[in-house]
Amino acid sequence: MSKTLVTALLLNLFLGIFSSQWTVADDLTGILIVELSGLKDATGDVYIAVYNSEEDWLSEDAVFSSEKVAIADALDGELVRTELQLPLDDYALTVFYDADGDGELDTNFIGIPKEPFAMSNNAVAKFGPPKYNEAVFTLGAEPHIQHIVIQTLE
Repeated sequence: MSKTLVTALLLNLFLGIFSSQWTVADDLTGILIVELSGLKDATGDVYIAVYNSEEDWLSEDAVFSSEKVAIADALDGELVRTELQLPLDDYALTVFYDADGDGELDTNFIGIPKEPFAMSNNAVAKFGPPKYNEAVFTLGAEPHIQHIVIQTLE
């Protein structure tokens, strides 16, 4: 075999192995365990919205992933627990308890939530919604637990 052919074969082999590892890395997912407190006696559903960028934070049209959780099915003692499988990345969550069962977060005339809600890291609203950097966390290969306390402003 010529030296050029051997070099080309080795280069193709190296690139094939290297690119397949990139593909495997892109396919890695982690487990996010969401534990909600403050809903022990509640019935109905909780909605979780997952955001993966500051630009999309709190935009209804740019939710990365969402989950509707039936409280009765997810109740574990005093916690409502659910697991989400997501690609490894940075995320921030919003959660609300759909008290009236209409599938939407009800707000007053200036946009303040009328139904119980919360954010990841228990980020608190102060003169407006929390910033993305207050709610963001990193999901790695190990399971990540977000313990979130549902709150009511009214």
